[in-house]
Amino acid sequence: MLKNKLLAYITCSSGAVAAVFGFLLPVIVGSAGMAVDLSKAYLVKNRMCLALDASTLAVGSSSGSIEELEDKLQAFMNANYPEDEFGHLRTPQLEVTENLIHAEVSADVDTSFMGLLGNETMRVDCSTDVVREVRGLEVALVVDVTGSMSTNNNIDALRTASRNFVNILYDRTTDEENVKIGIVPYVANVNVGPYGLGLDEAGQPYGDAFVRNPSGLSFDQSEKFEWHGCVMARENPDDTLDAQDTWQWDMFRHDFSRSRNSSYRYYASYYNNNYGPNYDCNRNHIQPLTSDRTTLLEKIDLFYPGGYTHGNLGMVWGYRVISPGFPFEEGAAWEDDQWQKAILMMTDGVNTVPQTYGAYGG
Repeated sequence: MLKNKLLAYITCSSGAVAAVFGFLLPVIVGSAGMAVDLSKAYLVKNRMCLALDASTLAVGSSSGSIEELEDKLQAFMNANYPEDEFGHLRTPQLEVTENLIHAEVSADVDTSFMGLLGNETMRVDCSTDVVREVRGLEVALVVDVTGSMSTNNNIDALRTASRNFVNILYDRTTDEENVKIGIVPYVANVNVGPYGLGLDEAGQPYGDAFVRNPSGLSFDQSEKFEWHGCVMARENPDDTLDAQDTWQWDMFRHDFSRSRNSSYRYYASYYNNNYGPNYDCNRNHIQPLTSDRTTLLEKIDLFYPGGYTHGNLGMVWGYRVISPGFPFEEGAAWEDDQWQKAILMMTDGVNTVPQTYGAYGG
C-alpha cells in the first residue's frame, strides 16, 4: 500500500509546467535582459564605426604631424559621436604608415540586466583603414613685384608669405617630387629670363627659343644694352595661348619709332642713352616648375620692387608655366588625373597703366 502511494507520487505530473517555469524563469528573464544589452551594444558599435569611418576619411585628406592628425581625429569623433550618445568612447588610436592610415576606437556600454550577473559594462571595438591617394601638385606662384610693393615694406611681407607657402607644401609631403612650384614675378611686363633664348640659367640648352632675337643679343642683366629678359605681350588672340604654332614673343626693348604717342618717341634717345633699352624691365624672371625647395627659396630672396602693374600678364604666364605645352613644358598633361594644377596670385593692388613703354607698347 505504501509502496503504491510512493510510486504514484513519483509519477504524478500535475503542476509540472509551473514547476519547470519556476526553475527556468531566471534564465528566461536573464536571456531577455542580455538581448536588450546586446542590442544596445550593437547600436553603439554601429554608430561608433560609422563615426570612425567618417572621421578617418577626414583625417586622410588632412596633413600635419602625427600629433596634429590625432587631435583632428579626436575632434572629428567628438563631432560625429557626441557625448549624449550611448556608450563611453575611449580615446581613438591612430597609426600612419606612408599612405595608409589605421584608426581604432572602443567604447564601454553600460548594461541593464547583465549587471545582475556581475557584468556592469560591455566593451565594443571598431577599426578602419584609409589608403591615401597620392596626387601630385603643380603650382604657379604669381607675384606682384611692382613699385607699390616698396611701400610699408610690402615686398618683405611678400617674401615671407612666399617662403611660408613653399615650406608648408614641402614640409607636409612625404615625397618632394610630388610638389612642383614655379614662380612668375610680374610688373607691366613679364621677364622670361634666359629660357626665352632656349637656355637655362647655367647656359645649357633648355628647349626651343620662343623669343625673337633679330639682333643676336644675349641674356645678360649685367650689361645695359644686352637683353634683360622681358617680353612684349602678343597680339589677340595669341596673348592668352601657349601654343607653339603661334608667332613668338618679341623682346621688350624700347622701340619708340613704332610708338603711337609722339611724346614717347621724343623720349627715345633719353631712355636709350641713360637707362638702356631695358628700362622698366624688372630683373626678377620666371622660375619654371621645379621640386627643388632651395632653388625656390633663393629666387624668393631676390624679389625686389619696381615698375607698373599688369596682373593679367602675370596670370597668363602662370598658366603657361603649369601648362604642359610650349614654351614651358615641365607641367603634367591636363588629362593626367595624378596631378592637380593651381595658380596662387599675391598682389597689393590693381592694374596701373604705365606712362612709359610697357608690354603693350607705347
